Amino acid sequence: MARHIYVHNPFCARKCPYCDFYSVTDNFLCEEFYKAAIKETELIGSVITEDAGTNPLTDPDGKDTVYFGGGTPTVPDSRYICELLGAVRKAFNIASDAEITIEANPSSVTPEKLTEYRQAGFNRISLGVQSLDDEVLKTLGRLHDSKGAIEALKKISEAGFTNISSDLITGVPGETLDGIKRDIGTFKELGVKHISTYSLSIEEGTEFYRRYSGNIEDLVSPELERSMYHGTREYLQKLGYETYEISNSALPGYKSIHNSSYWNSCEYFAIGAGAHGFLNDLRYGHRDDVRAYIEEMNTVTYDTYKAFLEGNESFLKSLYVEERLTREDKMREVPFLRLRTTDGILLDEFKKVFGVEFEDVFADAVKTNLEKGLLERKERTLRLTRSGLDLANIVIEDFL
Repeated sequence: MARHIYVHNPFCARKCPYCDFYSVTDNFLCEEFYKAAIKETELIGSVITEDAGTNPLTDPDGKDTVYFGGGTPTVPDSRYICELLGAVRKAFNIASDAEITIEANPSSVTPEKLTEYRQAGFNRISLGVQSLDDEVLKTLGRLHDSKGAIEALKKISEAGFTNISSDLITGVPGETLDGIKRDIGTFKELGVKHISTYSLSIEEGTEFYRRYSGNIEDLVSPELERSMYHGTREYLQKLGYETYEISNSALPGYKSIHNSSYWNSCEYFAIGAGAHGFLNDLRYGHRDDVRAYIEEMNTVTYDTYKAFLEGNESFLKSLYVEERLTREDKMREVPFLRLRTTDGILLDEFKKVFGVEFEDVFADAVKTNLEKGLLERKERTLRLTRSGLDLANIVIEDFL
């Protein structure tokens, strides 16, 4: 059974003004955090059974995955990261052909770190470039410039990484579609196999929210943002990148297996403050508090952690149950997750798992969105149309 593990590394050199992921810039608890994360990894490894880590539907890729996200995993001493990966591989008995990803920022990768990551077992790297336009990078508050990003990509290739992903943020004030196309062209020249393109989102609690919430005229208009989104997708396809999910495109053979496991409703384990997991019909999270996480992991016992994974949240403080999924919840999650993908909802798979036809369960939502031209039926699949992509959140809400 394939296993999927997400490790949240909460440390950053500086908080980006648009980011609402949990991170801290004070690194004095760094060493204690990674000791605690190893303790949690070993606890999970002692609790899980051979059938843990399966999924309610199917796992079409059938490979183990490990994903170190954040935060910025390349900010801490590489020794901490490599030791934690070693503990993960041992505790979960990770297969030799697993996809093992580390997120990185151009400002914090060095040839020495990259060599150590490769030796530890990382075989995929996701670089947070966001743009190769220096003015756009300044707006985004990034620590690197375009030259630094290009140099980082070259270092990554020189270190032996061939499975390289890069992020782009679209819809940033001052950004143009021509500029995005230039960035994508440069990525391909530099050997980037996977490109994630995220439309700028103004999230409550961020610096951008305070900056722009009362000045929306300074933002890219919704019409221009959608034009940039579709223009970006078309250009990616022209260069050979297959768009397989709303925000992700890859050259053949290089889609993210780990991220695909989320959209395929696979179960995944979570390690670290700020991490979220899904196991045994339980969606659970770690609170956004490094200190509380360290304190808990220093005292938690096997029995206590086992009880939590079985659904008893009263035993722990830094971990909590988000929700317990019923059969009906799982059915609703299928359109919520699968409509993000270009494959869409696989009707035969749904019937095989739940014993009923998808279009019987969600008759009104399917009928309404087909009539509006937001969904299309192709053989035994349902997926968003081009118009549906622009209103994806509204379409998905109809199924919830």
